[in-house]
Amino acid sequence: MKSSAWQKFAFAWLIIAVVGFGISSGSSAENLKAEQLTLDQAIQIAMKSSLQRQMAQDDVQAAEEKVAQSSSAYGPKLTLNGMYNHYDEQPALVTVSTGLANLANQLGDSVAVPDDGLDYYGYMIHLEQPLYTGNKLTATHRQAEANLGNAASNLTAAENDLVLEVKKAYYTVLLAEQMEITMEEAVGSMEHHVAEAKSYFKAGMVPRIDIMRAEVKLADLKQKQLMAKNNLRLAKTAFNYALGVNLNTAYVLKDQMSYKPLQEQLNSCQEKALTYRPELAAMKAKLDMAKQAVEIAKSGNKPMVALEVEKHHYEPNESNPTLLMGVVATVKLYDSGMIHHQIAEAEEKLKKAITGQELMERVVKLEVEQAYHNVEAALEAIAVAEESQAQAEETLHMADTSYKAGVGTSLERIDAEVGLTQTQTNYTQALSMYNIAMAQLARAMGIQKEDFQ
Repeated sequence: MKSSAWQKFAFAWLIIAVVGFGISSGSSAENLKAEQLTLDQAIQIAMKSSLQRQMAQDDVQAAEEKVAQSSSAYGPKLTLNGMYNHYDEQPALVTVSTGLANLANQLGDSVAVPDDGLDYYGYMIHLEQPLYTGNKLTATHRQAEANLGNAASNLTAAENDLVLEVKKAYYTVLLAEQMEITMEEAVGSMEHHVAEAKSYFKAGMVPRIDIMRAEVKLADLKQKQLMAKNNLRLAKTAFNYALGVNLNTAYVLKDQMSYKPLQEQLNSCQEKALTYRPELAAMKAKLDMAKQAVEIAKSGNKPMVALEVEKHHYEPNESNPTLLMGVVATVKLYDSGMIHHQIAEAEEKLKKAITGQELMERVVKLEVEQAYHNVEAALEAIAVAEESQAQAEETLHMADTSYKAGVGTSLERIDAEVGLTQTQTNYTQALSMYNIAMAQLARAMGIQKEDFQ
């Protein structure tokens, strides 16, 4: 092979090696993405990427602008109007004035004649300062502030909902992971039993039916193992969706499920909920808005007083600007009952807001009670599962010993294995139920962490 050809060949292999290394490095980078993630870190990620939270934040910013608008209504308003007109022929006013001027000249009097040009222009500056609005401006400003409080409370509620969803998704992944481990251990144990039954059958110690029973149960466990793996994949996808990240993002969840006795009383939890629930704060803000709406409607029966200053100048008829200043008062004398019906409508909405606040308090208490009882039920289930698991382990040990000694049957051994797997599953599910119920109780109380014990 010639030198140049050899160089090209070596260069080509070098490119392939570099590309291959890059691909391999990319794969390693993908594996490194499976970083450890605590529950608090997961919540922080969701807070940054949640579109629902972003929309709630936009509502708060819009409400802040509304407050600024209501504040600006107290100040003066200055407007400038400009005018320019061009006529094809002299306006009638100029023609008449010219004729009167000629008549006055014949009589010996001097009369000013308007300009007979075809272009007329001028400007007007108008200043208006509200002095009294029948409490309308004050009520409007208070209503805007109440609306801001409502938006802020809705933002807090959205954040609490997001925290709950992340917690549920996090604990669901932990549940699915533990279920996969349980099924993997069950399959491994049953595979060992199948191998053991085969060796005993060859030695003439057990009938062939022992092998068949073990193999049938092994096949059933493998099916459940496949379902557990698929459930884990689905749980991880749902978790990534709750976080607002790419659905293929890989995380290793660092926190583990645990439990502790519930020391807080139900009444205490409900009282805290009435204090901290953002939905109740939002209802209070809506109630304030309804009260101010009544005041705004009533202002229609009161006079409106404003200071007005106006300066105008027009050419060619005026040589000096004209300045006007005064106080203007306006009051409605008759409007066919419009204001009366507006007040009645606002008062009905106020009654609705009062009823809505009472209804929300009832809903909050109900949600707290339901979540509280779910926690109690989960704690009871955990206690039962722990005791059952200990018994199942002892039962399996006894059945295994008896089977190996030739005094027990394969069916007893399989039943004991199934019983242990079921108790392990029950315990994991009860633990997951507890953690999710605690998250729901925290949400029902209007707090983001279970720090109320």
